[in-house]
Amino acid sequence: MVDNQNFCEKCGQYLNEGAAFCPACGARVPGRSPEQIEAEREQVRSVMASRLKWAAMMMLVYSIPFLVLGIYISVSLDSIVSELINNPSYESYMELIGLSETELHSLLQQCGLMFIVSSVCGILSSVLCFKRRLYWVAVILCILSFIIGSTGFFALFMGLGAFWLLLSSKLAFDEYSDKLDEELAKIS
Repeated sequence: MVDNQNFCEKCGQYLNEGAAFCPACGARVPGRSPEQIEAEREQVRSVMASRLKWAAMMMLVYSIPFLVLGIYISVSLDSIVSELINNPSYESYMELIGLSETELHSLLQQCGLMFIVSSVCGILSSVLCFKRRLYWVAVILCILSFIIGSTGFFALFMGLGAFWLLLSSKLAFDEYSDKLDEELAKIS
């Protein structure tokens, strides 16, 4: 005689002993104890909190170096431009692209400012993630951070990763705790 508890009620797939979900269709296996249900709910909470921390950390990983770089460019702007203009190998490059000293100064000034603004947005978004407050503000600041400061693959990759983690952990924010509780109540 075959025990029906070893097969999924929805698709008929064989279930291993102690399985919480069907490996074929993902349906929950009925008959779990209240302790198992609460452990699963706690696991969901933990994953959401972990994603939120990773999002915040990823934003800090690219925001802090860009802040330092932006401040350095802003503080040392005149000496950077002077060094570039007086460098013989750079002189031929300047002629090729047609940038004057004033245009180069303006371009580097804008870059420094963009690095600083991008970094401040990323840091503020990280703080909101750590505090679990103001989800939509955190999302907008994250987007601004990686768009304004996307100067390379690293920043874009880290920014998009942080953005995805932030979006996927919406219910971990305090203003959505009621919605999280509703969703967790569905686990039975």
